[in-house]
Amino acid sequence: MQLARLNVKIMKKINVLLVGLVAVGMSSCLREDDFDPAAQQEIEKPIIEAYANEHLNVPRFHEPTGIWYEIIQPGDPASYQYKVVPRQDNPSQLVIEAPTVHVNYTGRLVQTNTVFDSNDDEDGAEISLANVILAWQAIFFPKEIIFGEDGELLDEPVDFGGITQDGLKAGAVFRIVTPSRWAYQNRGQGTVPANAPLYFEITVLDISEPSSNNP
Repeated sequence: MQLARLNVKIMKKINVLLVGLVAVGMSSCLREDDFDPAAQQEIEKPIIEAYANEHLNVPRFHEPTGIWYEIIQPGDPASYQYKVVPRQDNPSQLVIEAPTVHVNYTGRLVQTNTVFDSNDDEDGAEISLANVILAWQAIFFPKEIIFGEDGELLDEPVDFGGITQDGLKAGAVFRIVTPSRWAYQNRGQGTVPANAPLYFEITVLDISEPSSNNP
């Protein structure tokens, strides 16, 4: 069973295959010029740590990614099972199912503490975890995937490398402070400038199997 994990050491080589997405690759989001993501992360490290210590009540550090986080509520463990399933266009290949989530969230630029995006709608924003930044995938998906398509236990767990042991479920409330490496890197996005570490506070209203509307 060959599935790539979220692993900093091989970030330029791997693709994390997710249902609803052709491939989320660490390298595909980075310009191939002289940009050095590891060096940029070192520049951001003290800024991120100071922000986490100021804005998180019980800050925890995930050393492999450099992400600071705080799980305020873990959510309902029975609300969803993270699992591997056959790829639709190639059933012989197993991929990690990327669920659809409904979330309320606030995103802030760490260096100015200004809000760049938010959602507080009653039903939340509907988002596929196949189409989010790598920091969100790292915090949502578990360290290991242990279930198959029908909910059966796998003979061997799939090592994804997520931050939490079991993954986040419906009802979860959490905060993360991420290096730009796992966000919009050196290209930026909308009002987010290049090389911008970000803070998110997220409430998971619902989590379910991938929506049929997702590609």
